[in-house]
Amino acid sequence: MNKPGWCPEKSPRSRGYWWILLILLLIPGWAGAVEFTAQMMVKDGDKTMPGKIYFQNGKMRQEFVDEEGRTITIVRPDKKVVWVIMPQEKTYLELPLKTRLPGQFIQIPPDAISRRQVGTETVNGYVADKYEVSVRGGESGLTKQTVWVAKKLQVPIKMVTARRDFSMEYRNIKEGGLAALLFEPPKGYVKTTSPTSFTLKMMKEME
Repeated sequence: MNKPGWCPEKSPRSRGYWWILLILLLIPGWAGAVEFTAQMMVKDGDKTMPGKIYFQNGKMRQEFVDEEGRTITIVRPDKKVVWVIMPQEKTYLELPLKTRLPGQFIQIPPDAISRRQVGTETVNGYVADKYEVSVRGGESGLTKQTVWVAKKLQVPIKMVTARRDFSMEYRNIKEGGLAALLFEPPKGYVKTTSPTSFTLKMMKEME
């Protein structure tokens, strides 16, 4: 779970999507999620990376945009696949979804070394249980995080690391109203078998 620094001058795939290394998820954790979409904000020091997150009946979609364009990750537990879509090339790569999911979604890993609830707070309009969590990773072998889990949505909506100025959170959450096509590869896109540095890293992290 080591997280390399963000290099804004590099393309998303050449820098390997550093946020993919943040947290690893297990599939059952999302089974009861409420349908919603939200703005995602990733903050690392004085740098921020905005994106969008979509949830529907266990299916997930993530979008990030930077100077190189937009990249989309769709997770389909029902089909046991992950689709990585590159709109610039109008291509997508299909990866097998095994035990673990990509790490760009906030989650308390079930294999966390420790987890304890320390309170309840309102975060971005939702009453949330606040947890202190220790996970394997980092230079010392242990990384401490604070995670807020929205009671209504049944998912974490904010995470902050203790050792540095880093955070992820879902803002402007809107429930319902999602089209099923959001969770499918776009029509006309070509399926490729050539993995990028980003997808190679994703494949390794999902093993």
